[in-house]
Amino acid sequence: MFEIGSTLRETRVRRKTTLQQAEDDTKIRVKYIQAMENDDFDLMPSAAYVKGFLRTYSDYLGLDADVMIEEYRSRFEPNEEHEPFGGNSALGRPHAHRRRNTLTFIAVICLLIIGVLYVIGRGNSTGKPPTPLPVTVISPTPKTTPTAQHTTTTATARFTVRLVAAGGACWVQVRTTGIAGQVVYESTMAQGQSHAIKTRQPIYVRLGVPAYVSITVDGRSAYTPAETVSNNYKVTRKGVVKL
Repeated sequence: MFEIGSTLRETRVRRKTTLQQAEDDTKIRVKYIQAMENDDFDLMPSAAYVKGFLRTYSDYLGLDADVMIEEYRSRFEPNEEHEPFGGNSALGRPHAHRRRNTLTFIAVICLLIIGVLYVIGRGNSTGKPPTPLPVTVISPTPKTTPTAQHTTTTATARFTVRLVAAGGACWVQVRTTGIAGQVVYESTMAQGQSHAIKTRQPIYVRLGVPAYVSITVDGRSAYTPAETVSNNYKVTRKGVVKL
């Protein structure tokens, strides 16, 4: 979990953007920008405004708007999910439901048998006990609960990402789980300096001057950015994707 407001504010400050400039560029009033940066969403007219402003402001700062909105929903919107019948829904008790169906089926079969015997007894005019008819009671075949399959999850092997400041000094920030995820490395790399990261999952790299940095994955050249303005990149075992 991350703080929405501090992430927005730190990103704006890092981009050296003033509140007034952000208002001019996004058309969002300064007081609403400050409210988002302070997690003070009660100042917004409604939740719809919050999500609209969050998406516009996040896109403007180069952040993942979907991640920011999802974090807002999980922390600030009321939970509207309710379980029927106090949480004991029919879907929550499948075994009890099947037992009731089985007992009902057996009861119906028994009543049918009693009815047939009664009709035969009434129709026998000779006074002799009626010859009972062979009755086959078909019991429902119990449903077998499928045995849970034990699957063995093999941990994904690590791969190595190396960042090299070949063209000049460059500010570098590396996060996991997304461009607003946990920071695992942040530094201003001098020209010629390199840094290696071993990981099992994709990482998200933000570069101050991308054109100065080359990125390799497991020793093979993956990407040499040409951009001269700050940008985000997703690095996986297969290569690098510009975000």
